[in-house]
Amino acid sequence: MSIFALQKKQKHMKRQLLILVLFLSVGGLMQAQNFYTRLGIGVSGGIASNLDILYSYSNNGSGRMVTVVPVGFGRGFTGVTAFGYNASKYVGLEFGISEFIGLPRYADSVMKFPGGSAVQAHIKGNMLSLNPAIVIHPGLGDVDPYARIGFILGIRPTVNATADFTNASVNPPEDAEAIRQYYGGVAAGMNAALGVKWTVDPLISLFAEFSFSSISYSPRYSEVIYYEKNGVDQLSTLTVKQTKTEYYNNVHPDEVIPDTDPDKYLRKSLPFSNAGIAFGIMFNF
Repeated sequence: MSIFALQKKQKHMKRQLLILVLFLSVGGLMQAQNFYTRLGIGVSGGIASNLDILYSYSNNGSGRMVTVVPVGFGRGFTGVTAFGYNASKYVGLEFGISEFIGLPRYADSVMKFPGGSAVQAHIKGNMLSLNPAIVIHPGLGDVDPYARIGFILGIRPTVNATADFTNASVNPPEDAEAIRQYYGGVAAGMNAALGVKWTVDPLISLFAEFSFSSISYSPRYSEVIYYEKNGVDQLSTLTVKQTKTEYYNNVHPDEVIPDTDPDKYLRKSLPFSNAGIAFGIMFNF
């Protein structure tokens, strides 16, 4: 065998050996790594409120009374999908995606409603969030408690305020309904949870947890997306100023805004902070 052929054979053997080593290394690494996917659903209650959104009206015969209705947007249901990696027996990294669907809060309130004053109103919020987190657990075996702490970023928060108004001073009476949607901007906060994981088999686990989120949202815009009077769509009759509003940190109170431009208001902070319970299933691979 010539020297050239021998060198070529040695290179080929080295290449095969390198491929084998890489294959075994990657296989061992994948076996050593513990990836998982977590699917869950939860219910929560709000733990923070805004006091200048809704009001309740009453009349005891001697005078009228206006009462603040605390409004928190953290009451509702949450569905979550999370992807995690246990870097060691005690510490893991996780990235979650969650969708929060809020429950409405009702009141007889004054709202920004074309042609209306006192109305029956309800308001609720939804939010799609990203949640990178660190998971810490003692590694006790089949029943393993854990703690998770992370950052929560609301990338698609929306708030819908619905108002129903009846004007009995005209004949026939007028019934109207409008929906104003608040949107724009992002929400940011912190999230933490304490839970327990039960290992059913090496590939499947169940979990239950108590979670807490501290997060608020300040919308940049709002728009009337629905306006109906006596069953007839009246949205096209509204001016741009009546339909759209922009929110700023500073406004000029003496500024005259034409009907062809959006109205301007000061920004508000809407609390989505909540505490609740969640449960679900975890797939290990």
